[in-house]
Amino acid sequence: MEIFIGVDGGGTKTEATAINSAGEVLSRYTGGSTNPYIVTFDKAMEELQTVLDELLAPLFNKSFLLTSICLGMSGISSLEERQRVQSHLHSYFRQRQLSLRIYMRSEAEISLMAVLERQHGILAISGTGSNTYGITQSGDIHRVGGWGHLLGDEGSGYQIGLQTLKSVIKSHEGITPPTLMSSLIVAAYPIRHITDLKSYIYQPAITKQDIASFARCCIEAADAGDETALRIIRQQAEELADTTCALIRQNAEFAESELVGIGSIFKHSRWFRETYTSLMLTRYPLLRFPEGNRERTPAQGGALLACKLFTDGVSDLL
Repeated sequence: MEIFIGVDGGGTKTEATAINSAGEVLSRYTGGSTNPYIVTFDKAMEELQTVLDELLAPLFNKSFLLTSICLGMSGISSLEERQRVQSHLHSYFRQRQLSLRIYMRSEAEISLMAVLERQHGILAISGTGSNTYGITQSGDIHRVGGWGHLLGDEGSGYQIGLQTLKSVIKSHEGITPPTLMSSLIVAAYPIRHITDLKSYIYQPAITKQDIASFARCCIEAADAGDETALRIIRQQAEELADTTCALIRQNAEFAESELVGIGSIFKHSRWFRETYTSLMLTRYPLLRFPEGNRERTPAQGGALLACKLFTDGVSDLL
């Protein structure tokens, strides 16, 4: 049985999936960060090795032929970075007496493959962070955004969470009207009053993921009709729409492309989805928003792409 592996390496977690040639999932494993700008290159490769060990462990008692792996990893974009990862993996697989093709592709390609089963189109990401990618039918990759939470991440969970915190502080001080988000935060976090947010937020251990988690309170309040929360959601959807429009202007093909929105904010906030989609269609009415397969993860998309590239006879040389 031929086995194909997909890896979605992120700043928070790394997901790996093994499938057979029919696309059936045989094994999954989720580990920690493999972004070298967050955990250093050596630690990223160490974690990637652990993820692969755990993914393959259930398969070694079965008859299989490991044929190819396709990785989409945040923080790995330049040719030099990809070559370093590829070199590390060749050594890793040789030590285990395995020989397979190693494909390095973008996060956008494996995500589009997961949803649309092809590599071209527009991808808008709104999770903890945000980013937009456009891939032409000829394979040219364009990108706008992805500057991180300090320099960018417009339309992200981090920005929604940050604006949520600022809004409840302003509400507490009487600058703006009361908001449902205040009581939701007190109920959801280990604080007794909004004034406790200062000591909670400024703890050294608080990360951008912790700030992004406050987006849940904003989304819940928006669904209940809270005007302050709705304004935050709509404003951030417009920010991501502006970023996407900048991407579309880079290539005329994108104006009539298919656009896929992924990430936790797209998934959980209908107001964000509806605002973003409406704005994009107003500006580019020929865009299409296919539903595709929303159940597949980017890691599965990577495995499907590994299968396609191997079947098509594509070399793994960069």
